Amino acid sequence: MKELLQKYREIITYTIFGAGTVAVDVGLYSLTVGLLGIKLANGVGWCGAVLFAFFTNKYFVFRTGHSGSRAFLREFVEFIAARLLSLAVEVVGVDALVKRGLNQPILGVTGGLAKVVITVVVILMNYLLSKFIIFRTRRAAS
Repeated sequence: MKELLQKYREIITYTIFGAGTVAVDVGLYSLTVGLLGIKLANGVGWCGAVLFAFFTNKYFVFRTGHSGSRAFLREFVEFIAARLLSLAVEVVGVDALVKRGLNQPILGVTGGLAKVVITVVVILMNYLLSKFIIFRTRRAAS
């Protein structure tokens, strides 16, 4: 059992902190929607979730730790850029799939199937960008 946990540690922690990221997003939205309105509260939730995801991915999932302020800033900028890209994929992708007929409701939500498909794509995209680009192990310059 210990070997299995170790073998899949990264995916397990990515999944756990992914759920935490959703909780941060929904929690911040819920706390601020009455005060700020839907659009601004959604933005606050998204920003808080991205910050939470950055720190948990950096220190607990991919374990890059602290390797100086320059490396930290590079990772942070790359992470934000990747999440902005995935946000664009989500916005454009759901709309595109709905327009192509994938607008079947799930739990009464119009376009739910398109949303689920794009969410899976975005999760995979975020994981791959984080693992192989943002938080990859870099060799010191010789």
